[in-house]
Amino acid sequence: LLEYNVYNALKAGFDSIVFLIRKDIEDDFSAHILSHLPENLPFELAFQDVGMAVPEAFRAEAAVKERTKPWGTGHALLCARHLLEKAPFAVMNADDFYGTGGLKAIHDFLAADCRADVKTGAAARFCLPGYRLGAVVSPKGSVSRAICSTDASGKLFRIVEHTRIEVMEGRIFSIRGSGDAEELLPDLSVSMNLWGLTPAVFPSAAAQFAEFLSIQGKDHRADRAKAEFYLPGIVGTMIEAGEAQVWALPVDEAYFGLTNPDDILEARLAIGERIGRGEYPSPLWRGYKNAGGI
Repeated sequence: LLEYNVYNALKAGFDSIVFLIRKDIEDDFSAHILSHLPENLPFELAFQDVGMAVPEAFRAEAAVKERTKPWGTGHALLCARHLLEKAPFAVMNADDFYGTGGLKAIHDFLAADCRADVKTGAAARFCLPGYRLGAVVSPKGSVSRAICSTDASGKLFRIVEHTRIEVMEGRIFSIRGSGDAEELLPDLSVSMNLWGLTPAVFPSAAAQFAEFLSIQGKDHRADRAKAEFYLPGIVGTMIEAGEAQVWALPVDEAYFGLTNPDDILEARLAIGERIGRGEYPSPLWRGYKNAGGI
């Protein structure tokens, strides 16, 4: 799905790509992914590992012997900060398929009015495509989704990460850590971790990550081997502090991802259908000239 997301992003108007990966998979990533891309496709690599982007004052809190994976999507953003500080950008998961519609909506939003906040210090203006919850849950296992609450204009006033959403007997539930279940309506708007952001996100993200690590060090009940620092949490905190305004852009297109092993076959079939309808060439990069030439 990664190649199709890259293709969709370039088609939507974005002019370069940043791949964020673990340093230890760089050779495999180059062999199996980068080797399939056009030679003149503009991209850069950034790396995420446990100790990266960690403030010096919190090195001890971050040095968890039992922890083998990085600190989550918010940490990932900070690891790529040095490549994203000059212009608005979109953030997406590599193992989800978003289509062109959501990316095009983000590109047009950012191009229209998201540059001023970098210079003026006004509240940042971000966006995200809002998907219907009922269309983005899996009957095969639990998923993590961020539930969006918006006003009449589509502006987000709250976003809450639900880390374990399951479908049971045709109904959707969020399972809390205590085991309690909260039923969720299928028409709720959710973020699929596809974001339109500007460099204005970074100062707050860095401060929140430092606070997150501080809590990990002070709270003996915290599970530092598994704790996650989420990107939706960064944005939610900025909204509450008046540091950001976020618009949920309605999206009416199919989404699918690779949450469970059985999803691979379904994803292949879905891509094949789109190729059959002429939405993508086969091979994918046939006729590619440059970032604006798709």
